[in-house]
Amino acid sequence: MKKVSRLTMLALAILALGVPVFAQETADSTAPQMPLMGPPAELQQLARMVGTWDYAGEARMAPDAPWMPHTATAVNAFVCGGAAYQSDFTGPIMGMEMKGLGLTTFDRETGKWQTIWTDNFAARISYYEGDFKDGKLVFSGQDKMQGQTMYTRVTYFDITDTTHKFLMENSMDGQTWFASMQGTYTKKQ
Repeated sequence: MKKVSRLTMLALAILALGVPVFAQETADSTAPQMPLMGPPAELQQLARMVGTWDYAGEARMAPDAPWMPHTATAVNAFVCGGAAYQSDFTGPIMGMEMKGLGLTTFDRETGKWQTIWTDNFAARISYYEGDFKDGKLVFSGQDKMQGQTMYTRVTYFDITDTTHKFLMENSMDGQTWFASMQGTYTKKQ
């Protein structure tokens, strides 16, 4: 039988003692876990709004301004492998052709819906956060209007397979709100 040196025995003992310690560290349940990835399940609440829609609505720039009727087309689709919802909006509003783009998703970490909107009127990106409850998707955020902070609240409601409604409200002080745009989307057949 071959004789094992003291140095080899010491190395084997250290290795044997280290393995359980290493295994214990890697099985620690407090270690950070990989975050959920892919399309949020909450996004399926917007599935009824996917498709091509005719929009009939009205808009005004101030609470005492007259309503100006308008029509448009919206094409809504899931994008980014279903992780976001995109809306392309095109039509004449207040005498000018509007081209708008919205992108919406659900943030798992904050538990909030998020949306951004840009169009050729304001030429900026507006960011809003919100909740989907009681059949209403409500977003709110801040915008700028002639150098002043303007608060915006957007609501989608009465959502069915063939129609849904839209309301945009604005406020200069965050307390007193007025409807600035409202309308109904009807799905094209």
